[in-house]
Amino acid sequence: MACKELKIAVSPCPNDIFTISGLLLNKVSSYFCFRFYFEDVETLNKWAIEKDFDIIKTSFGVWNKIYKKYELLPVGSALGFGIGPLLVGWKDFSPSEFTSLKIAIPGENTTAHYLFNFFYSGNIKKIFTRYDEIIPLLVKKICDLGILIHEGRFVYQKYSLKVIIDLGSFWEKKTGTPVPLGGYFVNRKLSSDIKKNIVEVLRNSLKWAKNSWQEVFPLLKKHAQELEEKIIKKHVETYVNKYTFELKNDALKSLKVFAKLTGIKDNLEKLIFRI
Repeated sequence: MACKELKIAVSPCPNDIFTISGLLLNKVSSYFCFRFYFEDVETLNKWAIEKDFDIIKTSFGVWNKIYKKYELLPVGSALGFGIGPLLVGWKDFSPSEFTSLKIAIPGENTTAHYLFNFFYSGNIKKIFTRYDEIIPLLVKKICDLGILIHEGRFVYQKYSLKVIIDLGSFWEKKTGTPVPLGGYFVNRKLSSDIKKNIVEVLRNSLKWAKNSWQEVFPLLKKHAQELEEKIIKKHVETYVNKYTFELKNDALKSLKVFAKLTGIKDNLEKLIFRI
């Protein structure tokens, strides 16, 4: 019997590649034939709005624009305590100076942008760019501030950049919940049985990856922005946690708060597949 083809779009970041590594390396059995698309997070956000993928990893910052077309899968999310974006500068600027500064943001639809607005509502000149272009813009002082996500969060010290605030920690203190960064979304047009199988396959892929670092690392390195093994491993350890395997307890509280703040009126039962 021919396998069913599914289009899946994800970022090349270590935590996303880690999640699907069992599929990419053919270590997990499935009756699906996955066609993979890799792009930066903001391109994925735009694709989720404009295109029709079967599965797509996006920022929660775009959730209010896509929830009628996609359901959040209960597996694969980057959500937790101590994992939020960092607001950094080439010097230790104070918020009172922001009105005269330029900030580089990794995409208008990203959770990073939402969390910055959650922290600061005043005037500032925003430059939206790819996440991997932000540190170079700061080093050249083309921008004064930048929001670091993915690998940049772990290497900013090498460039003498100063942390202004941990935007994730600010969210945690204000809401009492872990910070929701992004998740895997599935197209609502797919049948319930297909969605159940997708959840099972992704969980099996995660379980395999968790016990197979030596096999997974070369694949992560192939796609990663930073190539040092300790940086890649730190990235995975930071963003892949118990909530990546299953959304429950504090994770659900966080998503409920975030959905409400972003204007989504539907209950979580309608937003997340198989709560």
